[in-house]
Amino acid sequence: VDGGELGELEYENFNAGSARLVVNGLSIHPGSAKNAMLNASLLAMEFHSMLPVEQNPRYTEGYEGFYHLTGMKGTVEETVLSYIIRDHDRQKFENRKAFVRQLAEELNAENGEGTVTVEVRDQYYNMREKVEPVMHIIDIAKKAIEASGVECRVKAIRGGTDGAQLSFKGLPCPNIFAGGLNFHGRHEFVPVQSMEKAMMTIVKIAELTALR
Repeated sequence: VDGGELGELEYENFNAGSARLVVNGLSIHPGSAKNAMLNASLLAMEFHSMLPVEQNPRYTEGYEGFYHLTGMKGTVEETVLSYIIRDHDRQKFENRKAFVRQLAEELNAENGEGTVTVEVRDQYYNMREKVEPVMHIIDIAKKAIEASGVECRVKAIRGGTDGAQLSFKGLPCPNIFAGGLNFHGRHEFVPVQSMEKAMMTIVKIAELTALR
């Protein structure tokens, strides 16, 4: 029970990774810095400007992936950028990670090896590949939602879920709605009526599977 709004049923989520970029600069008195200073913060800004502008969360929807800058901290000598990388399509996800590494290599070619180091890690994968072979569980969830008096709406998650981790551990685990709204915002809330419908759906799932 980790889905979105009332009636949502989800069995697709992002493939997810993180990237930590460390830029190493050289600090010199600005009065005598010509042809010598290497400003790590400016190089970090240059790196970010090389990413496609339209591929950040503000401009994406549906199945569109993105690069999301989640943190930046730095000085002239060292600057760190933190990103999350997301895409529903596994090959596009792999391409995104490779692109981040490629940009780091380009900056190193211009400024010297070791100027930029990047660490890319996988976080979780799209549970669709684990759910599709057992689509009868989706049929059961649909019937349960509808039997609870709610219109079922199948939707891809633009995020992650514990169900993805469980699915890749051998327990295919799509999401049924939790009924919440404005997730991860200061105005997040869940109507009691939606919680009641989620509870009814869980009971219906138990009833339907007991009859199988």
